[in-house]
Amino acid sequence: MVAGAPETGPPSAAAALTPDSFLPASERKADIIRPTSFPKARARFARETIRRRRKREEYFPAELFSDACWDILLDLYAAHYEGEAVSISSLCIAASVPQTTALRWIALLTNEGWLVRWADPNDRRRSYIKLSDRARGRLDAYFDDLPY
Repeated sequence: MVAGAPETGPPSAAAALTPDSFLPASERKADIIRPTSFPKARARFARETIRRRRKREEYFPAELFSDACWDILLDLYAAHYEGEAVSISSLCIAASVPQTTALRWIALLTNEGWLVRWADPNDRRRSYIKLSDRARGRLDAYFDDLPY
């Protein structure tokens, strides 16, 4: 079961008066999928975190919140639990910064042991990247520790 999944049926009168009832439906705690030990829930939670970060750009200039490193980690975290391989070029796009900036972050994170890089055996021009076990474990712990 996914923690935080909405219940079916009409809410009780007491539930209707909670602080969550004043929030838009998309931001109510009951509507937020909290990560659990299930891989699909973890991937959905990471993708929702990315979506919320991008939503800010509708209200504020994107450069106010530029955080390429976090975007890289979130994208690779979701991809891990979705069972998807991520190419370097795809990760540069996900970072939402100029390619040279993304490549610098990828190199730094790889050198520090947060990411693992390998060449495509079928196309030596392409490389793939994934989280190291240490990074994935830290992200698991981070998301498990969030207060909602």
